[in-house]
Amino acid sequence: MDTKGKQMRTSDRIFVEIPITIVGTNMAGQHFVESTNAIVLSRRGARIIASQALAPDQRLTIQCVKTGKEAVARVVGPIMGEGSACHYGIAFLQPDINIWGVHFPVLDGTENPASRMFLECAECHAQEVVHLDVFELEVFLANRFLTRACPKCAKRTAWMRSASREGPSPANPAIPDPTIATQERKSPRIRLEVPVCLRNPQFGEEVVTTENVSRGGFRVRSQKDYPLGTVLEAALPYSPGAANIFTPARIVHKQVGIGANTFAYGIAYVPAPLAPSLTGLRITQPK
Repeated sequence: MDTKGKQMRTSDRIFVEIPITIVGTNMAGQHFVESTNAIVLSRRGARIIASQALAPDQRLTIQCVKTGKEAVARVVGPIMGEGSACHYGIAFLQPDINIWGVHFPVLDGTENPASRMFLECAECHAQEVVHLDVFELEVFLANRFLTRACPKCAKRTAWMRSASREGPSPANPAIPDPTIATQERKSPRIRLEVPVCLRNPQFGEEVVTTENVSRGGFRVRSQKDYPLGTVLEAALPYSPGAANIFTPARIVHKQVGIGANTFAYGIAYVPAPLAPSLTGLRITQPK
């Protein structure tokens, strides 16, 4: 696809804590080296924790402890907290340099998956952000792994969530025969109970279960009275303690009177906004 003249879109964000080392000069002009953590990853940058006082637009060197790779980044600004618990958004000056060792698919506005997950190859441990359609999501929920092509292994392998975050992986998982044809589902929506985490600055965070899932959206019941049009962040499927991917979504349908103090909502994913420098670290919702 020709991207000339088009502004690159942001990548998905992975909410996962990984060790990093940051090198720079603090606001007092003192050189420092700090071992800390990144808690949100994207193709273009990260959200990091720092005890040093950092100023917007100052330069840092960020090294990922796991991969040993490093890159120069600029401080976008503080996000929350203060002192040793301050969170900062940082943007890589060369976003094509991938220090995380994670494959991020580029978002161009045409993708509309049922789910986004952070998966790992069971053989070579390559990690990718994977966009799943409804059928692939159903297969993953039934088996806790997917069979997909691995570029490093040069063959089809089992992909699952990181064993270090969800307990031991199944021993010798039965890998489906990739030569068996799969009939594509005709219905755009299927009944599927999946845990999903919804959060909004005003209404807080809640974990509910979907009633059905379709390409680009889902239906849930909640006791929270969200106004129609409310923008949320949704992680589907959601697993406490795992590396979850939150995606902007909007309430497009609301049904009242579903049981005692319960509402039914139709929720649609919001297309990724065009990224200026570090859209992947946006905390406020798009208007």
